[in-house]
Amino acid sequence: MKVKGTFIHKLKTGENALILLTGSKTEQEKLYHHLTVDAYQFKKDIVAEEPRIALISAGYKDENDEVTWNEDYIPVPKWYEQN
Repeated sequence: MKVKGTFIHKLKTGENALILLTGSKTEQEKLYHHLTVDAYQFKKDIVAEEPRIALISAGYKDENDEVTWNEDYIPVPKWYEQN
């Protein structure tokens, strides 16, 4: 699976979610599962580089260029927990 793009989505709560885009719904589901289960170092690196990011998720662009993503967001470690 390859990440084909990213964007930051601001939630109604004010938190920022980083959405990683893949090429298909199947790849999106695989990436989301990976982020949920086995991406601690990746999440730790995100928060170190961009502490405004509180959550991550995976999405994809369909054949009509519409972006869809999983709204069950995955929390990243808090930046202050890294010190």
